[in-house]
Amino acid sequence: MKIKKESIPLITTILFLILSIVGIGSGVYFYRQYKASEEKLKNPTEAAKLESKALVAKVGKLMLLPNEEAQIVIVVDVETLKKTQPFFQDAKDNDKLLLFQIAKKAVLYREAANVVINVAPIMDQQNQATLSGQTPSAEVQGQSIRIALRNGSGIVGITQKFEEELKAKMQNITIVEKDNAKRMDYEKTVVIALSDTLSKTFVQQLANELSASVSSLPSDESKPAADLLIIAGKDRR
Repeated sequence: MKIKKESIPLITTILFLILSIVGIGSGVYFYRQYKASEEKLKNPTEAAKLESKALVAKVGKLMLLPNEEAQIVIVVDVETLKKTQPFFQDAKDNDKLLLFQIAKKAVLYREAANVVINVAPIMDQQNQATLSGQTPSAEVQGQSIRIALRNGSGIVGITQKFEEELKAKMQNITIVEKDNAKRMDYEKTVVIALSDTLSKTFVQQLANELSASVSSLPSDESKPAADLLIIAGKDRR
């Protein structure tokens, strides 16, 4: 079919409009994604709650779940878990563990494949500490833990509040240092393991409980005589 010459400007205009609409649509999409990410950074706690609800909704389509809020834990160092916990035999790193404290039920879920891997009751206090995102006590670890606290937020009195919170959550811990970090621009609290006697699982569970992230020792920070260093960020305000 031949196209008349006078039709060419019209076709060009139509194509330009179509491409413009597609471009605008893409721009709106990426702008919305940017704003969503920005909101998550402003309010990480609320963002975590929304992500938790979305995850529970996914699993709820696969099985009947207890009518209560779930605590979400990301599985890490799964090979270590497999040695002592049969529940995790088919688990992989980054699987999600949904803990229902009232119903005392644990659900292991793999989001990438959208499948439930395992379901088990939370039998007793020791198993609950192992399967849940609650901070394991020093007794579960079989040792006393020395913790150094540093203020990386610039907020006065934050290490004192942090010490009180940690002592309420954990037993047999000793706060060996409370000081300022070298920098005061930490947005998020970080947990740093300084002792090889602490398992990766324990450190990650502690970080989850504190809504913090696991990190290596920053190059500008001196190493304290402690098993753990926790640098409080502005998210602790």
